[in-house]
Amino acid sequence: MRFEKIWIEQCTATKRIRRRFGAKSALDYLIGEKLLHFADAAEQRTEFARELPRFLAAIWRLFNQYEIAGYVASLKPKPRKRLRSLLYLR
Repeated sequence: MRFEKIWIEQCTATKRIRRRFGAKSALDYLIGEKLLHFADAAEQRTEFARELPRFLAAIWRLFNQYEIAGYVASLKPKPRKRLRSLLYLR
């Protein structure tokens, strides 16, 4: 698998995490950890930047708007600001 496609496996793992540990753990894993790292890589590498919109769309399919907005609102200011811009939240 090409490394910039790793988000596909991470989304699959998120479904298992959610079933086993709940939505908060799944959000921590996918948005709080994996998305932020992927976005950092996208700033440096074009292949990651091309995949970022697909990754974001997959996140919106996995979680509803209230789960995402509530999770992002619970974070400290710096990651909250970054995730709001990545996820197009106000």
